[in-house]
Amino acid sequence: MLARRVAASLGVALISLASVQAQSRVIELNAAAWKALRDGYSDRAAALFAEALTFRPDDPVLLLGSGAAASAQGKQQDAMARLQRALELNPRLTTASRLLGRIAYTEGDVDLAIRTYENALKYAPGDTGLSRELDGWRRDNDVHRAFDERRYDQFRVMFEGREEKELARQATDVFHLAFRTICHRLGEYPTSTFVAILYTEKQFRDITRAPEWSGGQYDGRIRVPVGGALDHPELFERVLTHELTHAVIAHIAPQGVPQWLNEGLAQYFEGANADAARRRMKTLGRSIPLKSLEQSFTRLNRLDVQAAYDESLLAVNVMLDRPGFIWTRLLHELDSRSFETSIKNFGWSYSDLEAPFAR
Repeated sequence: MLARRVAASLGVALISLASVQAQSRVIELNAAAWKALRDGYSDRAAALFAEALTFRPDDPVLLLGSGAAASAQGKQQDAMARLQRALELNPRLTTASRLLGRIAYTEGDVDLAIRTYENALKYAPGDTGLSRELDGWRRDNDVHRAFDERRYDQFRVMFEGREEKELARQATDVFHLAFRTICHRLGEYPTSTFVAILYTEKQFRDITRAPEWSGGQYDGRIRVPVGGALDHPELFERVLTHELTHAVIAHIAPQGVPQWLNEGLAQYFEGANADAARRRMKTLGRSIPLKSLEQSFTRLNRLDVQAAYDESLLAVNVMLDRPGFIWTRLLHELDSRSFETSIKNFGWSYSDLEAPFAR
């Protein structure tokens, strides 16, 4: 009898020890996974979260991390499934709600995005960021109720009326071809859905609040005004390619990319003329430091906007002229480091990139 009691006690002790060891291992895996994700190593992060989930499959924080890693890998459907499960287990996990809502919105599932934020606000009613985004999505949804849609591979083009149906067909064709060119050069092929919306000029200005000089916008969706597009198909193609470049970059590096780099690459892929940009900069006789162009150009006046775009194109051409330059390495680094810090690892400085237009 005593032996049985000792054995039973020993068994309980061993189970408790195993539980403590498992808990410790989960903590280590969770910490390592989040660090890998912050450092841009999404594959490693996904593997670490997956291992942690074998110990605790219903842990909402681990499911959140796994969803974030899947999103970083471009596996948006997997990401949404894991985030939805995390919120089933803990509906107060606002970070999961925010990520799920934004992924759903970008993927074109606006109803899911709206429902997710509405539920999140039940538990975080004072979150003004959630409220503001939700209001924007509701306005978007109201405007687009009457829109039709054309799908081609991972592209969805929304349009209103029979006149724009041909433009939607052209747009999907442009996206399909330009996507391959952009991704081949940048070295990564995002698998996410790309949503584009064709507007009248008035709709575009009302919805985006974009400045008059803006010919399109990317804010998680590609938005393009189509007035005169049938009469100027080459310009229409350039605008679509420009905005698609922004979309691809955003899927590769969701944050940290300087605006001048984003705009320089978009101009390059649309086919902007670098020689013309160089001539304009020479005529202008002054330049803007690239460091000052890391944020949005919308605050600039028309003259400075042109200079900003020209400088962006010329600076990017310096980088493009280096054989074997690995764009994905830079873009992934920018997700966690400043451009000025990252670019030193490639043997450049801002002054090197400003050489074509420096005074």
